[in-house]
Amino acid sequence: MDEPEQQAVTRYTTEEERRNISGIVLDAGDVEHVMDLVGKGLVGAAAMHEGAVQEDMALTAKVTVTLTRGGIADEDGKVGELVGTEEVGGTIRARKTFLDPALAPKTDG
Repeated sequence: MDEPEQQAVTRYTTEEERRNISGIVLDAGDVEHVMDLVGKGLVGAAAMHEGAVQEDMALTAKVTVTLTRGGIADEDGKVGELVGTEEVGGTIRARKTFLDPALAPKTDG
């Protein structure tokens, strides 16, 4: 089955145009929304560590950011996607909370 032909909505910049670009500004509201989603993902991933007896934890986080934009025509007129990827990481300190701290498991720490 043939794929439908994609229409270009933009093109790549020329060398001359690229020399005039000083950077890119992301919409602050959109960034805040995505960061809220990342925060929810961190909480969800951390929940997997509730099963460990240890109460204080240093969790290693690795986050991959992929920004994709389609509809870009190359020099030959072929329409494709442009993908930018960045991987960042760090340590997140975490501790468990208990409904009744008196019933918390005993630990060495």
